[in-house]
Amino acid sequence: MTIAAMFAAVMISFSSCEKNPDDGGKKPVQNLCPECGEDPCVCEQVTGGAIQIDGEYADWDAVAGVSVATCPAGDVAYEQLKTFKAYADEEFIYIFCEFNPEETLVFVPYFDLDNDPSTGNDSKWSGAGYEGKAEGGVFEEVTTDDGPVQGAPQKWDPNFYLYADSGTEKVLDAGMAVVSSLPAAYKNGNWAFEAAILREVVLEAYGIADATQFTMGMYQYDLNWSCIGQLPCKTYAQKDAGELEPMLTITLP
Repeated sequence: MTIAAMFAAVMISFSSCEKNPDDGGKKPVQNLCPECGEDPCVCEQVTGGAIQIDGEYADWDAVAGVSVATCPAGDVAYEQLKTFKAYADEEFIYIFCEFNPEETLVFVPYFDLDNDPSTGNDSKWSGAGYEGKAEGGVFEEVTTDDGPVQGAPQKWDPNFYLYADSGTEKVLDAGMAVVSSLPAAYKNGNWAFEAAILREVVLEAYGIADATQFTMGMYQYDLNWSCIGQLPCKTYAQKDAGELEPMLTITLP
């Protein structure tokens, strides 16, 4: 089955919303889901999972096996990403990011898909070369005469890319495989969002449908696509000493 066909089948099974039939050539009326307010429904994509994508984060503390990276104390190069969590169940790969929202635009997780540090692009983490990434904004980018400025928060909805010999290849478009909460104020002046990545579709797109684990790390970029947050990470002193954190290991049940 192709990726497109697989995704279509999955989305049909997840959605409980339907559009009214066309009436007299007019555009069909949309039935907004009473739970998520979307058409088609996306709320059922995460119903019944260990973690609900609802902007409430207590369920993360109740799940065993969550991988966590926090910003270390000290002189850190890229410190605006405060906490990065990742977890997988049989259907989804979940992520959580707590961050300083100032000048923030995009979050990009990088994936070492084959668990082999000798392959893929040069790594920002120890013991990993990454073969994949996903790029998606969490704030709108507003163009002004003085350049881009940060707009309203938006749900993280990335494009997925695979590194290949011929360059970077897009393997999934935005709107294909992610359900996200809207980034919002969290605590201590930081913001947070969570997302569920549709495991079957993404792993199939990356050619690792039968994988049992992979590793990932998260980058936070500003309006100029300069890095302002990285997890896992080390302090300047640790980096000068040649130390780097490994990426988070995601075990797939």
